[in-house]
Amino acid sequence: MTSDFEVDPGSLIGRALAAARQAVDRADVGKADAAYETVFELADGSLAESVAIDHTATLLALGAVTRAAQRCEEYFEPLGRDHVELLLLRAEISSAAGDHARAGDDVKAIRVALDGGAMLDRQDQARLMRLEGLVAADQGDLVLAERTLSQARDAFLGLDHENGVAGVDGDLLMLAVRQGVESAASDAVSGPPPRTTAEYLVRALALRRELRYEQAYRTLLECLERTEIDPSLRLPVLAELTVLLWLTRRPDLAERLRPMLLDAAAQSPDPAAARREVDRLSPEGVADPTRSPRFERRIEYARRLLVAGRLAQAEKLLLELRDRARGERDVAAWHLTAGELELARHHESGDEEFLREAVGQLTAAADGAGSTALTETRVFALRLLGRALFKLKADDRADACWVEAHRLEERVAERQDSDAVRVRMLLSAADEHDERLRAADDAVTNDNRQAVAGIVVAMEHARGATILDGLLPGGTGFVRDLPRVSDLDGAWRWVGEVTRDLPKSQVVWMLHATPYRVHHVVLGRGTLRHWSVAVDRDRLVAAVTGLKAWWGEEVLDLGIATGQFERSLTDIAEVLDLAPLAEELPAHVDRIAVVAGGVLSDVPFAALVLPGDEKRRIGDRFALSDLPCLSARRPLHRRSRSRRGDRMLLVSPPDARLTAAGERPGRTVLDGDRATTDRLRAELERHRHHQVRIDSHGKHDRDDSALSWLQLAPEGPDGRLRSDDLRQLDLSGCGTLVMGACESGMANRVGRDEPVGLVRAAVQAGAASVVAARWVADDAVAATVLDRFEGYTRYLPRDVALKRAQDDVVRRNVVVHVRVDGDLKPLPDQDHPARWACWTVYGDPGWQTAAGPVRRVLRRNIDNWRRRAAHP
Repeated sequence: MTSDFEVDPGSLIGRALAAARQAVDRADVGKADAAYETVFELADGSLAESVAIDHTATLLALGAVTRAAQRCEEYFEPLGRDHVELLLLRAEISSAAGDHARAGDDVKAIRVALDGGAMLDRQDQARLMRLEGLVAADQGDLVLAERTLSQARDAFLGLDHENGVAGVDGDLLMLAVRQGVESAASDAVSGPPPRTTAEYLVRALALRRELRYEQAYRTLLECLERTEIDPSLRLPVLAELTVLLWLTRRPDLAERLRPMLLDAAAQSPDPAAARREVDRLSPEGVADPTRSPRFERRIEYARRLLVAGRLAQAEKLLLELRDRARGERDVAAWHLTAGELELARHHESGDEEFLREAVGQLTAAADGAGSTALTETRVFALRLLGRALFKLKADDRADACWVEAHRLEERVAERQDSDAVRVRMLLSAADEHDERLRAADDAVTNDNRQAVAGIVVAMEHARGATILDGLLPGGTGFVRDLPRVSDLDGAWRWVGEVTRDLPKSQVVWMLHATPYRVHHVVLGRGTLRHWSVAVDRDRLVAAVTGLKAWWGEEVLDLGIATGQFERSLTDIAEVLDLAPLAEELPAHVDRIAVVAGGVLSDVPFAALVLPGDEKRRIGDRFALSDLPCLSARRPLHRRSRSRRGDRMLLVSPPDARLTAAGERPGRTVLDGDRATTDRLRAELERHRHHQVRIDSHGKHDRDDSALSWLQLAPEGPDGRLRSDDLRQLDLSGCGTLVMGACESGMANRVGRDEPVGLVRAAVQAGAASVVAARWVADDAVAATVLDRFEGYTRYLPRDVALKRAQDDVVRRNVVVHVRVDGDLKPLPDQDHPARWACWTVYGDPGWQTAAGPVRRVLRRNIDNWRRRAAHP
């Protein structure tokens, strides 16, 4: 490279050159560029040629790739378009900007010129070999790339050119990192801190290969903050940031980066090609097959063809690429795409032979993607393999694939630094239950509506079932024996069996949130309806979390006053799509048993507003109850039938802050200092009381539900009835346990979506039904609702009794008074859902009373007469 030249230091050109080199030492690109421009204007002949080469090379060395490209193009005019040293520099500039295709064009032109007699010195020949190696790598010929780069390294080594050797070593490390070589990724991560944009990009890629996406993202943010990124390199940095945002499940931020990507593309040397690169980053974008001959880009284009339904073109391209798949990464990607092709063929034709071919290809993809860097490929291959096996009715093998895929995604999430990113990634990762539901949904067609039964079974599989043990009378236990999801005849029989004794007025509403959809099923006598709505699970979690933020005693009133509580309810209702529930249920249906898991189990459905002009809440139209799973309905109902009756026990420990329960004739009362755990245990062992009500304060422990408690006598820790203590009580004679404590209905979820808390402990202790609060309940409203509930259970089912009690509060049939500055005053917002919607019937929603139809009618009439007499 002709860049060493001498001039008279005292001359005008000498002083200008000295100023340029001083600016270079300060890394002042602008002043160095201007000074070199002055030097070139003063120079002539061979000196001008040397200055032009030195100027361009210096700008490139300073990382000013765009300015180097501009100067290079300007110097072609005086030096000639076939100037080999300028061509060599332009190729290096293109390579530095990531445009190896354009660099390859210049490399070819240089070889033609050399064949025609042009000359390059040994150092320039080494530079040319290095470029040829990088071009070969971009074209996917890694064997040629490594051999050529090694030759370039030897040439630099023979010249004692340390910078040249270091540059080639960096190239070889980058190639190894790109291929996912674990030792190379480790070396890149543990090496010296990056200084240039290119070094930051290599470090970020190495972290991505180690599945440390969040750290890679922060590395590139550091690059943006600490380095002055050349305009030509902004696009690669922003593109890698976009990929990392998708990998950490932040599509919202990825979309917000798009204007910056488009701006960077407009500033790149080839704006049209750069714009196509931006489009490629979107999941809906179209890959540019002419942009790069690299294998991974071509295989990506084949996959986009499959998405577009252009199967013949995709197959032709796959056949062309088959022999080019050499490394572990390329081979796994080829088999994965071939498997996708076979699945698409099956979708078009229905021929199971294509499914069997897909199983072979996807198995090869999963088996070949064993390294850490290929974990994402293995996960996707396992998911598709599970779907193919499910369609072949190999449910167990499909489940094994989905379980393994989810386990791997959990491992990827564990490698991230913050809980926020880990949780977001896990929420977007489908487990085997989500995949079963997806597969069952895919099986539903207009000609096969019976397949909806498979969806019900898939949703039931997702619900925890350990609570079923011991639900039958006599403690004989209950084992859930679900059919395979793909066995539609068996699924149909099972659904008929578990719902055959549902009251005509009642339906079961099952809900399940997968990473990207919420599925609903409503089933009852003559009713089986499924619908789903597209929604990201993290958005649903955010909506429910936003509501729960107002459940604390210190913020509940603020949530009511500011309208935030109501707005949170609106957000949840909008996400869930409740229109079919409002529009399609028969008029005679007025009771709903809800089976909801995961984040949906925290939703107070009674408070949600149904769509339509009337703005009615679900609780205005339907009486709701909560079931842990559909299989628990009949065992709990049978348990309830053996515990019917009207004898009541009230446990009321001393607490001046609590509103006393209303008087009820014949009720046994443990109050004051007698309301101890021992006295309660002894009373329950007599099996005399069918309804037990505990009016006390309580606390739900969000970290360990076993530490949740109800406060009995004496005051303090010695009087606390903890969850485990409640589980040991004998509630085998109790049909309904009413827990009048704040947060008594809260639960933690463990295992296979098992709700663990005071409600579960009560059911395990023998209760058929539990009434409890999801959040901190206003004491005066709680006393009113529970008093009225007790009265209504004398002639109404439990769920209807609770609805009627809540209606009385909402419609102000009873006025709730609270103490303000020592005086009792009406509670102004007693009709707000924050006051009453916390109360839920868990378990069997049916009859508590043993009275027959005639006695129930008499009781109802007498009750109505008394109310009219009290309010003429």
